[in-house]
Amino acid sequence: MAATAILWGSAFPAIRVGLEGYSPTAIAVLRLAFALLFLVPCLLTGRISRLRRGDALRMAGFGVTGMTAYQLLLYAGERHVEGGTAAMLVATSPVFATALGMLVLRERPGAWGIAGLLVALGGALVVATAGGEGGGSRSGMAMIVAAAAAQATSFILQKPLLRRYSGMDCIFYGSLFGLLPLLVFAPQAAGQALAAGWQQSAAVVWLGLACTVLAFCTWSRVLNAAPASTSSLVLYAVPVAALALDAVLLGAVPAPTACLGGLIVLAGVGVAAVRRAPRPPAPSEPVARGGPVSREETARHEETGVRSPSSV
Repeated sequence: MAATAILWGSAFPAIRVGLEGYSPTAIAVLRLAFALLFLVPCLLTGRISRLRRGDALRMAGFGVTGMTAYQLLLYAGERHVEGGTAAMLVATSPVFATALGMLVLRERPGAWGIAGLLVALGGALVVATAGGEGGGSRSGMAMIVAAAAAQATSFILQKPLLRRYSGMDCIFYGSLFGLLPLLVFAPQAAGQALAAGWQQSAAVVWLGLACTVLAFCTWSRVLNAAPASTSSLVLYAVPVAALALDAVLLGAVPAPTACLGGLIVLAGVGVAAVRRAPRPPAPSEPVARGGPVSREETARHEETGVRSPSSV
């Protein structure tokens, strides 16, 4: 759990370092390319499932929103916003996912979900007021909030896919579809790679291998070894890790107002995660004791689990 939080948290200062030698489009191209290069052996050995033709359009939408749009908006925003502040704003992504789930999937988050949504959005507004106090420009913050919304959209598109594909499958195909619109920038990325310093290039490689592929592996171990309620603590620890690494490695400390807003965001996400206890069966309803669990019942339990973010 600690390794996952640190890996995902390290993405935010790594982006800041990479932006000193690369453009946002170049970082996106190289990060996805390094991730795919590392995952190709898994495809050749059969560890990655074949993509069904009927799922190609949804998987492409997941890649374009969760990989292309999210990364471009995040990197462009971090040109003007500190890494720790960016991490706190990205933490609003589950709240946007809740709102989209209500509109698109007709989900019912209940009173706790709606209350958490409002609290977290209020926290994001508090973070935004820190612009000019060490938090960053408001235009940069707006781009990062848009990145969080793009990531939330990818969650909605990815949700049905996770019933048929593993997390590694989604990362591979999502990265592949996410890279396709960016190939036009590949020559520019190659030229910047030749001119950039080793620190900037190392940061980009770290984003592709450590923050994407390795973090996915440690996250999968967490999900296999701990219940969903415990695993979700990793998501709350990511902004904390990003703040600490940003301060230690880059000497960047967000304004007190931004830190307060970040705490409100995390509190709102925590409130939204509270689930209503299941309704006890009526006396007339049969209660299975030790019998086999149906596919529908299994699917309902899987829906309540923690889903892996596409990337950070």
